[in-house]
Amino acid sequence: MIIFTLLLLIVTTIFVVRDVFVCKWQTLENVVYSSGNLVIHVAKEGTFKRLVILGSGYSLSIDEENKIVNHDPLMIMPSMKEYSNNTTVMSIFYPFECEGLDEAGKEIASFVNSVSKEYGEIILIGHSKCGVCFANAAKWIKTKATVVTVSAPFIGTPVADRETILKKLNSVEKIAYSLIFSNHAVDKNIAPDSKFLKTVDYSGLQKYNHINVISTCPEKSVNPIELILMYMDKYVNGDGIVPKESQELNVNQTVIRRIEATHATSLQKSVIYMKEHILNL
Repeated sequence: MIIFTLLLLIVTTIFVVRDVFVCKWQTLENVVYSSGNLVIHVAKEGTFKRLVILGSGYSLSIDEENKIVNHDPLMIMPSMKEYSNNTTVMSIFYPFECEGLDEAGKEIASFVNSVSKEYGEIILIGHSKCGVCFANAAKWIKTKATVVTVSAPFIGTPVADRETILKKLNSVEKIAYSLIFSNHAVDKNIAPDSKFLKTVDYSGLQKYNHINVISTCPEKSVNPIELILMYMDKYVNGDGIVPKESQELNVNQTVIRRIEATHATSLQKSVIYMKEHILNL
């Protein structure tokens, strides 16, 4: 009954603020890179030579006219209001046809290397699977950068093991699960014991300043999606999606920060925290 009520709240939220959510066939503006493994667009144009590469962890596919043909359920574009007018922000997404996080990481690194001469400061902020992707891609990046990983499943999450997790869920929980999880290559990469995680290499992070943000569920919330993740956390013991122990990656140059947030809100909360205490965004 509780989950059913929460689902109703989510549906209501969608209809009330539907313009906030990504819609199929809308145009993705200012696309600067597009391939089968990666989509990058300029979300905010800045006046200084500071670049943030922002990976929210969402998957999104576009056609030749940059119209969105597929996207994760309940997808919301990352907020830009936390970034100053001095900062250019480029958002990245994984197409549904993406071969996996390793292939996407190589293209991210190549893109960062190609634009490095245009910017005096580059900051990569990767949320969820994108944090894992950035950490793995660091070994191919040849320019100075700060790498921020937020709620990243460095050793995987049971939520990505679709076959196993579905056996544990009741019928209503399965509906909630379908609203927060897609099942394609980049998602399968973060299942525990995936081929990708068995061969992943985070050693490249030692060359950079690494800020590792670890999120755990708050005790209270009024956000409908957060409430669902707080309920689902009984299967995870973390932020509703990623176990807290999976988020811990301590290499040289790592600064660890812990915040109270579910997986749904940890990116925005961590950006606010970093802007106030650590980084010039």
